[in-house]
Amino acid sequence: MRSGWCPHDPSRSRQQPTAGADAPPHLLTARRGDMDGNRVALKATAYHAGAHVGEDELLPADPRCPLCLATEARSPVLQVQANPDVHMLSCSRCGGFSASRLPTGQTLRRYYSRYYVPGGPTVTFDGPVRFARHLIGEAGPFLHGEDVSILDFGGGGGDLSRAVAALLLARGTVRVGIDLVDYQSAPCQPEGEPIAVRRHETLAGVAGQRFDLVMASAVLEHVPYPRPVLVDLLAAVRPGGVFYARTPSVVPLFRILRFLHLRYDFTYPAHLHDLGQTFWERILPCLERDAASFAIVRSRPSIVETMFRRHPARTAAAYVLKSPWYLFPRHYRLVGGWEILIQRKPRAARHVG
Repeated sequence: MRSGWCPHDPSRSRQQPTAGADAPPHLLTARRGDMDGNRVALKATAYHAGAHVGEDELLPADPRCPLCLATEARSPVLQVQANPDVHMLSCSRCGGFSASRLPTGQTLRRYYSRYYVPGGPTVTFDGPVRFARHLIGEAGPFLHGEDVSILDFGGGGGDLSRAVAALLLARGTVRVGIDLVDYQSAPCQPEGEPIAVRRHETLAGVAGQRFDLVMASAVLEHVPYPRPVLVDLLAAVRPGGVFYARTPSVVPLFRILRFLHLRYDFTYPAHLHDLGQTFWERILPCLERDAASFAIVRSRPSIVETMFRRHPARTAAAYVLKSPWYLFPRHYRLVGGWEILIQRKPRAARHVG
């Protein structure tokens, strides 16, 4: 997640409130340890910590999967909080993991009011240019023409999409238009500049528009009910364009830590879902929205979010953990994060055969 996005509404964002006396102490202070409050062996992200959520700050349990709306019973696979208990539940239909109890909107507003230090960075990624080079390497072949349009969902100040735009210009694109959907204010470039940025607080602001590249980097796991958001994001991809997402995939790894009695922080209630290889390679038919119009271009462990000079131990561990997947792509799951590149097929391709 790259911004102070508060995802209590799947299609809306909000103005950031100021943390005050009405916020419970256990939400105002990020948890330093795991669900028992002790020192952790591993956190789901290097940038933030979870917080304990009380019973009155949780919604009633919903038997439906928030990812695919399946009504079949979901199995608990990992406890992320105690008293009240919250588990990650496994959906047999879509293959995703979601929290058994979701926070209320008010709870999330309080939590996200201190998610970032005012005036500090709004990118949970070391080096936006490094990310941009990686994404251009994946999506570049699909981004043609003098004009390229980008939809950056949950992009904070737009650091990542702006870095992508700069690289596109360097390789010959004439103009790049960025539509940034996030509550944070972002200065807009005047019309006629090589990079024009338009800011929207909700996806409604870009309804009906189509884009060459739709980005949702490290944000969908924070949205309580991500299914309608994912449907809207895919609908925003023009024929021949691509959708890119980066999400955590830590449940398999944390289950091993739990077995070894090592403490961990899932960063709940920020992370509400865990979306790895199985989810991304199953979800298109589950959305029931013209799945045949889309094709997975790339599905693999995500780019490492940290750099050696800033987080040496975590970065080294990430590379080591991801490496075995390239030898055993159908069986190895301890990758920590996943990324997907999906193309909306060009119109002519849909009539072939």
